[in-house]
Amino acid sequence: MAADVSFDLAKQPVRALNQFLHGKLDGTKHVRIANPDGAHSIAVGVDAPIDITIDGHAGYYAAGMNKQARVTINGNAGPGVAEGMSSGVVRVKGNASVAAGAAAHGGLLVIEGDASL
Repeated sequence: MAADVSFDLAKQPVRALNQFLHGKLDGTKHVRIANPDGAHSIAVGVDAPIDITIDGHAGYYAAGMNKQARVTINGNAGPGVAEGMSSGVVRVKGNASVAAGAAAHGGLLVIEGDASL
């Protein structure tokens, strides 16, 4: 498998992306996600030391239950971003909606824009 892998959510379902991220990554170092268009549950439950870049706005629960991954969202994040995170880093380059980092008990959540209550 290549060191860099790309997913285009305009052509592939979120389920295929998450199945890939939950499987054997075989040397994959970075996953780039194009056209998220507010899709929900992007990169949820990742338990691997991998860099993930989401180029655009993410919907509900992006990067939820994160362990080890370094996730960057180049846009806004919907409710529950990084919910239940135990380690790793989630960086939102835009704004975050309600419940950002809810039930997290480790890791680092950075919101560069505004955050809701």
